[in-house]
Amino acid sequence: MTNISIIILIFIFFGLFYHITSYLIFKHEFGKPNNASNNTRADYPFISILKPVKGLDDQLGKNLKSFFELDYPHYEIIFGVQSSNDPAIAIINNIVNCYPGIKSRLVVNDNKIGLNPKINNLYNMLPYAKGEVLLISDSNTRVEANFLKIMIKEMNNPKVGLVTATIRGKGATNTISLMENMHLGSFLATNVFAVAKLSGIKIVVGKAILIPKSVLEKVGGFKTFKDYLAEDHFMGVKVKELGYEIKNSRVFVDNINEKLGIDKFLNRHTRWAKIRYQIRKSTYLLEILSNPIFNSFVLAVLLHNNSGILQFILVSSFKSLIDYLSLRITQTDIKLYQLPIIPMKDLILGFLWFVPFMNSTVNWRNNYFKIQKNTLLEPILLKM
Repeated sequence: MTNISIIILIFIFFGLFYHITSYLIFKHEFGKPNNASNNTRADYPFISILKPVKGLDDQLGKNLKSFFELDYPHYEIIFGVQSSNDPAIAIINNIVNCYPGIKSRLVVNDNKIGLNPKINNLYNMLPYAKGEVLLISDSNTRVEANFLKIMIKEMNNPKVGLVTATIRGKGATNTISLMENMHLGSFLATNVFAVAKLSGIKIVVGKAILIPKSVLEKVGGFKTFKDYLAEDHFMGVKVKELGYEIKNSRVFVDNINEKLGIDKFLNRHTRWAKIRYQIRKSTYLLEILSNPIFNSFVLAVLLHNNSGILQFILVSSFKSLIDYLSLRITQTDIKLYQLPIIPMKDLILGFLWFVPFMNSTVNWRNNYFKIQKNTLLEPILLKM
């Protein structure tokens, strides 16, 4: 065995050890009680849910409906679209009419304050928000009835300035969506808690962010993030700079991926890779160590014998088992017989890891940018 083969073998063992550690941390966190039954009504401030919408996400109607059925005493929902021709408008209006008892409104406004389309939408919605606390939630998410009660419980500590929910992928009906949901539940969800425990770094996932309006104002409002792609990450950075804590809540927000195509999957993960690369290059370089299946594949190619194939099968099987145990904690809808998809997913992501070193262009909802340091955006061609 050559020196490079030995180094790769060390990478593999490190990766497996890291995933075992992440799983154990995740299991420990979710072994704690997680209820808000001891809250009083005074602990439930009025919340404005901001829902930026563009186009028809998978199961959009059911996603939006879940936010009208929250077990929370007083809240409102504000939807925002940037075009009067957006096909989501009809679905939004229909659901709003079905729940006359819930305060809600739709804001249609194409005003742009910057290059980040989501921030533009949120900025246009904010003047209509009456709540003292804001929940920023993507349109491709779904929640359970107790979602807000659990999230707001984390905010009862005055030292906490931002709370982010634990992401869980659901709803897959094809292989690509399964890969996406497996990655969200077995890698992203576990890493949020593992990285916080091991390094003290809090990862903010933008699918559901709870933040007091006063704290948002202190960081300069949505304008602060208008030209950055990773607005969720920098929102967390700015909140922490003010001296507040960031909490990762153990309540789940379901990211619905039903019929994801391979083109969208590749675009999404290359974009996320470029984001992480531009935020902190040193950390991104270490990410390759967290993919033991890809490293095992490289070793198998180098060895080019039966031993190489056998070690690839063993590493893939063991890593898939660890992922399955994590997925069970999230109570996802992924089944045991679907685990062979995990090695395929990890191999694709392993090859995509190299993309940020060669290209810095991103396509985000048909908006084309060059992504620069700290994810600052430079427009290339805008299609709005």
